[in-house]
Amino acid sequence: MYNVKRIWSMQQSLGQTSETLRESLGISSVVADILVQRGFRQPEEAIEFLRPTLLNLFSPFCFHDMRRVVERLSLALKQKEKVLVYGDYDVDGVTSTTLLYKVLCDLGFQAVAYIPHRQDEGYGLHSGVIERAAKAGVRVLITVDCGVTAVPEAGLARTLGIDVIITDHHEAPEILPEAFALLNPKLASSGYPFRDLAGVGVAFKLAQALLQSLGNREVGIHSEIELLDLVALGTIADLVPLIGENRIFVYHGLRQMKQTLHTGLGALLEECGLRHKPLKAGQIGFVVAPRINAAGRMDSARVGLELLLAEDTERANELAHLLTQENLSRQETEQEILAEAIALVERGPIPRVIVLSSNQWHHGVIGIVASRLVERYYRPVFMIVEEGEEAKGSARGISGYPVLEQLSTQAHLLTKFGGHRAAAGFSLRTEDIERFRAGLNEQALAFEESLFQEELNIDRQVSLDMVTGPLLHELELMAPFGFGNPGPVLASLGIPVHSISAVGKDRSHLKFRFGSQGEREGIAFRLGERLPELNGETKLDVAFSLDWNTFRGPEDVQLMIKDIQVEADWRGRALTVNEANRNAYLESAAAQDEPEMEWLDWRNLHRTEWPLPRNKDRIWVWDMTSGCVPCLQRWNDFLDKENTQEENSPAKPSTMTMNSDLSREEGLGLIYGLPLTEEDLREGVEKLRQIGIYRIALAGFQTVHEERIRQRCGFLGREELIRIYRDLMTQAKAGNPFRWGVNPKITRNGRTALKIFEELGFIRCLGGTDTDEISLEWVPAQSKLNLESSLRYRNAKKWLDRAKTFQREISKTSLDKSGLKWKDV
Repeated sequence: MYNVKRIWSMQQSLGQTSETLRESLGISSVVADILVQRGFRQPEEAIEFLRPTLLNLFSPFCFHDMRRVVERLSLALKQKEKVLVYGDYDVDGVTSTTLLYKVLCDLGFQAVAYIPHRQDEGYGLHSGVIERAAKAGVRVLITVDCGVTAVPEAGLARTLGIDVIITDHHEAPEILPEAFALLNPKLASSGYPFRDLAGVGVAFKLAQALLQSLGNREVGIHSEIELLDLVALGTIADLVPLIGENRIFVYHGLRQMKQTLHTGLGALLEECGLRHKPLKAGQIGFVVAPRINAAGRMDSARVGLELLLAEDTERANELAHLLTQENLSRQETEQEILAEAIALVERGPIPRVIVLSSNQWHHGVIGIVASRLVERYYRPVFMIVEEGEEAKGSARGISGYPVLEQLSTQAHLLTKFGGHRAAAGFSLRTEDIERFRAGLNEQALAFEESLFQEELNIDRQVSLDMVTGPLLHELELMAPFGFGNPGPVLASLGIPVHSISAVGKDRSHLKFRFGSQGEREGIAFRLGERLPELNGETKLDVAFSLDWNTFRGPEDVQLMIKDIQVEADWRGRALTVNEANRNAYLESAAAQDEPEMEWLDWRNLHRTEWPLPRNKDRIWVWDMTSGCVPCLQRWNDFLDKENTQEENSPAKPSTMTMNSDLSREEGLGLIYGLPLTEEDLREGVEKLRQIGIYRIALAGFQTVHEERIRQRCGFLGREELIRIYRDLMTQAKAGNPFRWGVNPKITRNGRTALKIFEELGFIRCLGGTDTDEISLEWVPAQSKLNLESSLRYRNAKKWLDRAKTFQREISKTSLDKSGLKWKDV
């Protein structure tokens, strides 16, 4: 076996932020560290991540063209015009087509669906289909998961009297199609705030807008949440980042999938042995999605479309089984090609860029094989199928190697190419393959050797006794995992090895028992050939994720081994667990090469008594008085807001004896107004530091009404929550489910309350957005209202208590040149 030894790396500096998160949320230091590393530095941010809610979805009408699209489709519905939904042959395209076609039919449209054949037609919108559609009387064509590059095709459709509505998520070219409307979050002009939607995510946004505009109690109030299983399937399969809206879609979509109302999807889950079971994103990505993809790779994706649209159970079961057979055929073909490819690669030294070709390979599978070769050799891989004088290829890259950019260096040899940084497709003449191979490898010499050394990112170093069921339960709160939110990888150094054995029908996997008594099990898939190397070792360094071992009971944790070494190579020295814990804060708080902070106490001075510097352009104000959330302003902007006439007033002498010499032209920062919370003060000081301000005055401190502090902390008292709870219950009694937020609009407090009630299981959001209208389902309470079981309520209450204490202490604390004597700011 060709064994690539990976370099391990781990962020070391976590700082006080992680400890704050741990205390606020009541989670372990391990999970707190990982959340901070992934950008969730504030408890409120972490809560929104750990408790995904449909209430955080953006309005579909954020797309600038959405209202225009709804108006055109409303006209098509009224005039009974034919509407064609044109998709793509991968899972994202098939689910997009299914979803939008279902919604259009439910709303009464004259709709038809079409997916091109991979081998016969290829990707994208085709002129022949447009011409046939025009002859069939189609007047509106909606693309899903394609179309943003269809410039000539959109022009043809326009001349034939067809309005083209493009919904796509791929990177756009400089010249855009002249379509009736274009919905693509990657366009700077789209208006949509989240750019990483999959194609099915964009299709869902259009469906949302149609259901909200044209739906009724029969069609619309349940439909959005009932579509989320399709959205989750396409989103997972397309490997878009599972963050933001994608995380919300997949989190709720997996739950909806367990009770799916789509006959075909239910049959497919049954075929996979997953029906009515709790689902993970990995199961969908590696078990369910490949069956739909197999149809498009080996023959036609229309079988997958027919399955997802099926309403007859017997036919759905038949199609699901057919897809399984297609997938088995795909796997056999893949294994044959992979074996041939490995033999070709290992005939000699491994090049920096692997370029392989054959006239015997199946074009629909070479992309998967390229990915397998990347995993094995950690090299960019270009797989090519020779078809007579012409050849078609598929490329997969590694981190730091821009596939599309490197392809462009060989453009003189290519007849066509396209893709993105990580993967691409291309065509060339068969006679040019050798020159293509040489050219790519010559270009690769410009990269550092380290680029071709795989790096394994470790999220946290732990000892073996920290690997417990409670830790795994906490880590599972970060799911669903996938691209953009990978499952956390932990590492333990020098773990005692109790036993090691090869397992599996071909002994291709390794099973470990770790600990002095073999108390913890580990499994390493596809590492069976390393048994001779590792056998006999008494201690090993292990990188792993955690999962439940269902064979030994629901609470038995096992290590899913990502890498295992006698002694791991680290990028930088690896710290012991104790060193990492001890140094995390020290490293983040290490002295930096910057001036000391200088503090001025103007809390008891009137504004006319402030000894301001002559150059007002160097004054910045962290204004605590402009609403609940503070903001950083220049001095003149601050004065405009205050509506004062003091901008040109001469500075009056100060009665202060401390730091009153402000004649030199240095920057000055004002913390204006009593900070509502400790976090607001710290944030203000940090922002001033970032712009080079190290002289800070505290000014304008006045008693703050408690209601402002409550608003800043997002805290709703029990009485307010009970009032909103009763309003919701009254609405539900009149009709459940029901619409909320029409008149009056949802307030900030109402939104907070809905999130708390959703978390407690009292309501279920069925769709809509709080800027438009929300569909809710009332769930009768099974027990007494326990607000403390809501993470949102509990955190806001803790924050409020801390803020009140902070307010009392900062008002009376002393100040000298070194700063506040209350705490180290």
